[in-house]
Amino acid sequence: MCRLLGIYGQVHFWQEIVLGFRRQAVFGNIPPAESMEPGHKDGWGMARCSKDKTAMVPIIRRLGSALESECYRQAVTSMDEMSDIFLAHLRKASDDIPVTQANAHPFFHNGWAFIHNGTVYGAESLPRDASLIPTSDESDSEYLFHYLLTAIMTNPINTKICDTLAMAVSALKADYTAVNSMLSFGKDLYVISGCKTWEDYYTLHCYSLPTGVIISSEPIESSGLDPAAWKRLANNSVLRIHGSPPRIDRIPIQIHCN
Repeated sequence: MCRLLGIYGQVHFWQEIVLGFRRQAVFGNIPPAESMEPGHKDGWGMARCSKDKTAMVPIIRRLGSALESECYRQAVTSMDEMSDIFLAHLRKASDDIPVTQANAHPFFHNGWAFIHNGTVYGAESLPRDASLIPTSDESDSEYLFHYLLTAIMTNPINTKICDTLAMAVSALKADYTAVNSMLSFGKDLYVISGCKTWEDYYTLHCYSLPTGVIISSEPIESSGLDPAAWKRLANNSVLRIHGSPPRIDRIPIQIHCN
């Protein structure tokens, strides 16, 4: 249970957006459960694409609340230019998943970066390629990441990644609250919107600009953004954001009823 942010393309006021995003660590929506504590304060992290757009690279991962962290502000303000792809994550730990820095997102493998919001039950049993060695403390999110990467690695070369991701979610055997996630290898940004419960919490919103696209769990206040221009993504869909100016391809996820 987390908050997600992805920025694709060039958004000249990106630092204002990323600094505004950290407010969701304290004031972000939470699921409507009586036992649920407010806030997403169990860790945070960031990633960006390399200058040649061939890989995603880590920026920082830390424990605690991003809103109360000077390291978060310094990490943002020390970057003198916007990368073409940027990811940020605020963690609210699922039950029984340890609050450790190893479980802070993003997760990485071979140039890919991944952030996730939701709980996947029994994720450790999901099929994954033997080369994908977990680096976390039994994070269901990292297991989901490896499951999706395995689908990408094993599908025919002429199958589009967007289609592969949609098929992988459709074929997912494990139960889950949501598989809302973003992943990238440095060139395109892929966004998965899919939840089975609490649809007003497991949201993703899109803001399109002439030169960039912003995806966020919740709309972000910024002097450069019109609050009315945020659009909520449809449930059970995969987006590929690519090109310059940015283009968005949408693929539906076929959910099979038992």
